[in-house]
Amino acid sequence: MNHEADATHHPRAPSKRQERRSQEVWTYNLEDEISRMADVAEMYQHVSMDTQFPGILARPCGPFSDYTEYNYQTLKWNVELTKVIQIGFTFSDSRGNRPKGISTWRFNFAFDCGPHGDLYSQDSIDGLRHTRGLDLGRHSTQGIDPDQFGELLTGSGLVLNEDIRWVTFCGSSGFKEKLPEDGGPGRPGEPPWLTFFGMYDFGHLMQLLTAQQLPDEVSSFHEYLDLFFPSRCDVATHLHRLPQLNGDPGDARKRAFFRNAHHILEAFFRLPDAVRRTAFDPEEEPVVVPEKNERRTSRKSRDKAEDKPKALKNGASNGR
Repeated sequence: MNHEADATHHPRAPSKRQERRSQEVWTYNLEDEISRMADVAEMYQHVSMDTQFPGILARPCGPFSDYTEYNYQTLKWNVELTKVIQIGFTFSDSRGNRPKGISTWRFNFAFDCGPHGDLYSQDSIDGLRHTRGLDLGRHSTQGIDPDQFGELLTGSGLVLNEDIRWVTFCGSSGFKEKLPEDGGPGRPGEPPWLTFFGMYDFGHLMQLLTAQQLPDEVSSFHEYLDLFFPSRCDVATHLHRLPQLNGDPGDARKRAFFRNAHHILEAFFRLPDAVRRTAFDPEEEPVVVPEKNERRTSRKSRDKAEDKPKALKNGASNGR
């Protein structure tokens, strides 16, 4: 769950209880903690994530064929322009039980917010300092190298693995959703990272894993998702099954609950058992049943196709 940090939308910092079960990871303990996390994931195979990144810096110029293309290009531009500051992973087993001891790992990446450093939105950086208490000075001196992290995570067994169940909140309609418009003074429109924050999480993580730019086409982006994270459940598609959040999944007030890895796992395990049993099943392509007239036309076409060789054969015989 991605969080561009602003004071109005940014989630609260974890509680003291959550902090006791969390491990901060910097460059000096990266290899040890990746190994520990991989060991935990062998038994606790449900995982959710949240990310902290330095804001939305650019909007692509059109024309675009539809909202899907525009929203994906906005994600692509900003993931490639900025560096992720922190990624958190939270684990549980198939019953929602957390590991004893550490259940969340927070990886803190190298980031320089100096005058000649990395790109960022000042409002976002101020929000991160205020609401998350991130030590950005430490990020510049002890932050994790993205390439090293990508290599270690690729070999950890967390990705490219059908047994790892990624619980996410990507949005009820993928990138097809139109962003809520600005409602005037005091009612700003919803920023894209909030509407599609699960997708921004995957976008940043995918760039770390591949050390490449994101694909140009949204279809290729989804292919990469299926490759690196083959078992995924988008809680947004089941939001109506959560009584306490029943209502419009597009309501930003309800979306805010899912901007934290702990909360998204909690929501998943509040779903009915029948939903959770099939939540990670691959989506089947719908079977299109032709209309009555279409079936009659197809039958006539087949009859004509079968008669055509006969006619050609008879014509050839007459010619001889």
